[in-house]
Amino acid sequence: MRVLVELRASHDDAAAIQNAQDEVERGLAGTGARVARRYATAPFIALEIDVVALARLEAMPALVSRVRVDKVARPNDEVPRR
Repeated sequence: MRVLVELRASHDDAAAIQNAQDEVERGLAGTGARVARRYATAPFIALEIDVVALARLEAMPALVSRVRVDKVARPNDEVPRR
């Protein structure tokens, strides 16, 4: 499942965002997690995870403030505007 993870890092500190992303990646080592996208200026990381990785994310409250399912919308999925 693809998720968007909101990190506990300052929006104004790119180094803090990168450090939090690195820590989350290290914490997920050995699981089926794969990084889909890292954001340079927003405290988020997009991941593809399995159940084991989700449990690990839930055990990181000092780093992770929220985990949401990330639904990828394709152009064909858009509703036409009127």
